[in-house]
Amino acid sequence: MRATLYSFAVFALLLLPLPLPAIAQGAAPDLDKARAFVTALADDAIVILSSETTRAGREASFSKLLNEKANMRRIARFTLGPFGRKISQPDFETYQALLNRFIVKVYANRLGEYSDEKVIVGKAQAKKKNVIVESRIEFANGRDPIDIDWWLRLEKDGSFTLFDVRVLGVWMGQEQRDSFASVLKNNKGDMNALLDHLRKQTSGD
Repeated sequence: MRATLYSFAVFALLLLPLPLPAIAQGAAPDLDKARAFVTALADDAIVILSSETTRAGREASFSKLLNEKANMRRIARFTLGPFGRKISQPDFETYQALLNRFIVKVYANRLGEYSDEKVIVGKAQAKKKNVIVESRIEFANGRDPIDIDWWLRLEKDGSFTLFDVRVLGVWMGQEQRDSFASVLKNNKGDMNALLDHLRKQTSGD
């Protein structure tokens, strides 16, 4: 179930809410625009689930959606936590590519049976350059609805990008950060161990 909901994350990447980082002062985010961004993102994800009948098709479509709507470079830096200060540029580029594949393969490919969701977008709240948009996923089959919060970041060009998604009180990006930190700590900070972990997670069918 959590993997299913992540599709709206990261689309589709995840415990308590994280404090929003301090951002330089500037124009306040347009909350209506932020809500429209979330609505369009959720609609796009549902279209993919409804129209793509093959794994390869879902992978390609979700990967494209992820790269268009999320700032993967920022997410990659965040999920590395303090270990990101030590990683070489070549290893970071490899990590970012593997993280993208991880989100697509481990999460999005489990979503083929789900095409009956409806996302109801609620209020949005801004803190400097960050916006949290509330929403609720309702299911046509009568299962209980689920609340989802979307963490957006306002970019310099005025557009929004997806940074994280909170499902059942869990920020998905933070969950991955904790998981990856555990892998690194258990391997004395060896980045190759994390890269190998991600390769194993994304290999095979």
